[in-house]
Amino acid sequence: MTESPRNESYLTEPVPGTGGRLRTEDDDFRVEEIPLKPPEGLGDHLYLRLEKRGLPTLEAVRAIARLAGVDEKDIGYAGLKDARAVTLQWISALAPGSGAERKLASARLPEGLRITEVKRGRAKLRRGDLLGNRFDIRVRGVSPGAADRARETLAALTERGVLNAYGEQRFGVRGNSAEVGRALVLGDWAGALAHLFGSSPVEAEKNSRSAEAARRFGAGDLAGALRLYPEGWKAERRVLTALMAEVAPEKALKAIPRRERVLFASALQSAIFNACLARRLDGGACDRLLSGDALFSHKSGKIRRIGDPGKEAAALARFDVSPAGPLVGEKVLEARGEPGEMEADALRVLGLDRGALNKGLARMGVRGGRRPYRARLRVEGVSAEGGDLRLRFELPPGAYATEVLREVMKVESPGGARYYLREVNLQEAPSREILCQETLCRESPRTIDVGGA
Repeated sequence: MTESPRNESYLTEPVPGTGGRLRTEDDDFRVEEIPLKPPEGLGDHLYLRLEKRGLPTLEAVRAIARLAGVDEKDIGYAGLKDARAVTLQWISALAPGSGAERKLASARLPEGLRITEVKRGRAKLRRGDLLGNRFDIRVRGVSPGAADRARETLAALTERGVLNAYGEQRFGVRGNSAEVGRALVLGDWAGALAHLFGSSPVEAEKNSRSAEAARRFGAGDLAGALRLYPEGWKAERRVLTALMAEVAPEKALKAIPRRERVLFASALQSAIFNACLARRLDGGACDRLLSGDALFSHKSGKIRRIGDPGKEAAALARFDVSPAGPLVGEKVLEARGEPGEMEADALRVLGLDRGALNKGLARMGVRGGRRPYRARLRVEGVSAEGGDLRLRFELPPGAYATEVLREVMKVESPGGARYYLREVNLQEAPSREILCQETLCRESPRTIDVGGA
């Protein structure tokens, strides 16, 4: 059993943690998407309910596109689901007629992917088209009395809300998405290559395929690096293929599918949001309103700025509204006063300029917005099963179960305290000198040279 550290600040700090271990098996973490509405049963869009085990959503989407003979851009999904789990979610594919359905019926699906239901619908499934997610999670090896402590923690979170931080899965399997996004947004092509093909300390310790690919990239063996990346790693494979064709770095990075480039940019937005949430958590204001706050309405989804927090106290207590943090970009309603100063300071600490960010994000088609600092929790059940703890609850779209578990278990630091931009990379990335030679930054597509790091 993992012991609980006591030197961190949690929303439920007075309640001891349960300790325990997560994800010993895929079945320990189950997620079911709650659709906004069921498919109508008629239409040109083929709706597939997928069960995934150990498989990222985008890999499942690519597999379905390939096997059904449809264009990947014509496939829609409401949300990305964690790869390290058993997940149930709907996707849609523009597929008039019965051809795609017949192909899928006889296709051999990848390991870990199963189609549990097939229907027809009139429109493409869009991001956010869901009511929420239902979680069924087993925490193994908890301490005695864990169920009672979990109930107490969850009752407090039901009243106050869950920290709406972005969880680690938002930042990619290798945890590098925000750093790649930062470099792409700021036009740092050498830095983007360094982070895309760099190896994290965890990967190096595990001697993973991606760590070996990073070593080969740094040694100039682009073909060797390419061979090590699985087919599903489209970004890395496409960029390496372009570099081998002596394409300039900027153009090579544009070979990344647009959907993934936007995800990298969004990961940067998420890291900045977490940094702003960390400031609110430090000041005990993640569930309090301050003068100048941007206010999120949980009923309408609309954002407005407030002057007198007292006028919103009743709505805040009812969970009708919450303070909202920035998803940086041109379209963000600016906070003022103390909240605005907190957000500006978070950017300063991260070494980021708001103007440069807005310009780069707009170039990538990412406009910005606001996200509430807290999310509403609905608990369905808590039970002790042998030496394990079983938790069943629902969260709204975009909220992370890992932030609930962090409060219940108290074996990791609170969500808002984690930026997901590694400190070593907040300024100019040192790995550029190791993994991305000076000649990679030249404009001429004929002078690529990645030899001898």
